[in-house]
Amino acid sequence: MKKTISVVLLSLLYFAPAFSGSIINGEDEIAIYRITDATTRSLTTLPEASISHEVLRVSFSTSGIYSLTVSDSLGSPVYISSLPADGMEYSYDLSGIGEGTFTLTLEGPSGEYEGVFCIH
Repeated sequence: MKKTISVVLLSLLYFAPAFSGSIINGEDEIAIYRITDATTRSLTTLPEASISHEVLRVSFSTSGIYSLTVSDSLGSPVYISSLPADGMEYSYDLSGIGEGTFTLTLEGPSGEYEGVFCIH
């Protein structure tokens, strides 16, 4: 019993920062982190993402085409698309993936980025 409670508490502590994003205009901001090492010493900007009423909004002010993948809590992809990184904001309707905790992954020319979000 103690082991189960410890695992649950550690899980909550691990995912708590991902769910503590700020709320702007009724949208939950998704904290995005770079998960690959930088290949150059240049400064790179991070993608910006938010979720509101099952609509994911993503923008990235770099150039190139990025693969956008949303995976469920088991790591299985439930939504795959592309993001033309050009500074514009793009919307993705996630109403067909259900509720739960999901991971957003962006992969492209400047590396791989990840963020966690919930749909209630």
